[in-house]
Amino acid sequence: MKYLATFLFFGTAIFCNAQKGDSTVQRRNTIKLNLITSAIFQNSTALSYERVTKPNQSWVITVGNMRFPTLADFGSSIHVKDETQKSGFLVGGEYRFYLKKENKYPAPHGVYIGPYVNYYLFKNSRNLEYTSPDDQTTSSAILKTDINVLNIGAQLGYQFVIKNRWTIDMVIFGPSMAHYSMKLGLDGDFEITEEEILENEILTALTDKFPIIKDLITDKDVTLQGRNSTWSAGFRYQLNVGYHFGRRKK
Repeated sequence: MKYLATFLFFGTAIFCNAQKGDSTVQRRNTIKLNLITSAIFQNSTALSYERVTKPNQSWVITVGNMRFPTLADFGSSIHVKDETQKSGFLVGGEYRFYLKKENKYPAPHGVYIGPYVNYYLFKNSRNLEYTSPDDQTTSSAILKTDINVLNIGAQLGYQFVIKNRWTIDMVIFGPSMAHYSMKLGLDGDFEITEEEILENEILTALTDKFPIIKDLITDKDVTLQGRNSTWSAGFRYQLNVGYHFGRRKK
């Protein structure tokens, strides 16, 4: 919620203070940086390229590297010694229809609607250490997580073009259907008879730290072996800053 609040705050300020673009000049290309992605995910960067194809239409492609934040432990008894793998990426596309009747300026300035699709992949491998409740024994294991998210939806947004060079792009409303898939693997010599306790500690820590998979783990029967998947309603919010360039349309 804090990211959404920050997004709304800056969005309101932008709506109130953004300068109008020059209607006599149109550039067809924009490259943008997603500020929301950088705020949520550690050491992550997502870049988009928008190309105007018609006076009121454009397509956008997005790519980026994404990593989950470091997780120090999974509860009071399961600690992360180190991470041997930490990687991920984002790829997406969208098509925009800028509403001619609502916009004074040509694309990419103004209100737009259109479909979008995003695909996220996250891979992590962690060395874990489990300490028994009596602090008498310790065990070690390797936890591997493989998370995939396919997000398909439609969006309503607004993009400012400032002095025909800079852009501020906001998705105001972006409902979607998302397919979440997660594979967890635990290998090692954990000596614990109550496996459900172990699983619940790990799953609880994952959902608390990584909101993107909360919709996946809605039932606590998710296991630490095999792949689990589900469809769920999702939502997209986005704030991009960009640079507008290309040949002028006379």
